[in-house]
Amino acid sequence: MIPLPPLDEQKRIVAVLDQAFAALDRARAHVEANLADAEGLLENALDEVFRDLASSSPVVRLEDAVHPECKLSYGIVQPGDLVQGGLPIVRPVDLKQRVITLAGLKSIAPELADGYARTKLFGGELLLCVRGSTGEISIAAPELAGGNVTRGIVPIRFEMDKVLPEFAYFQFLSRYARDQIAAKTYGAALMQINIKDLRQLNFVLPHISLQSDIVVRAEELYERAKKLKAAYVQKLADLANLRQSLLQKAFSGELT
Repeated sequence: MIPLPPLDEQKRIVAVLDQAFAALDRARAHVEANLADAEGLLENALDEVFRDLASSSPVVRLEDAVHPECKLSYGIVQPGDLVQGGLPIVRPVDLKQRVITLAGLKSIAPELADGYARTKLFGGELLLCVRGSTGEISIAAPELAGGNVTRGIVPIRFEMDKVLPEFAYFQFLSRYARDQIAAKTYGAALMQINIKDLRQLNFVLPHISLQSDIVVRAEELYERAKKLKAAYVQKLADLANLRQSLLQKAFSGELT
């Protein structure tokens, strides 16, 4: 049973809650602003790095930077029904983390991939979303070798002695690359970028030793941004818990 205090006490509780919730709302807005800054930290820093590189290093078309056997093609158009223990397949909804492993992936009948050898995975390639959330990027773990992707993803494979996968990954995270993708993205109900435009994207291609140096710097930025984001997400959760705790105290008669 919910306690029903006298009217004056109810008014006092409401006033206390209003004041507390207003403060919580201000705190939440402040934390959300900091979270947005943290999310933009890596992208903005990488943008500066790659735009500087573009002014001092070779810039080629993406199709000229990839492995000779990489055709920059769409994946399986009709993957069919999901089957247990079949061929692992990566979908755009799976691109939620930096490295995609077998964990959580769906699988399809292997014969459905027979006509899609061009998008067969070797492990280590970039997986770029080209339908829906265009520009989303992940790296295929080695254990995905032999798997495939759906229509909304284009695998991007490089020669390891010419392009480091991590270097390419961070380049695609930067606004230098994202702005190009956004400029070529079209559609209303379903946003997408076509293969022809994808192949023509500018790709900065410095010497492999410089790529390695850039990766070290980018990893430091990545970890810093990751820690900041985690801290602000936790603060938002703490504020939500505090709000709930105040409500519970109010309805249990414990709010003083």
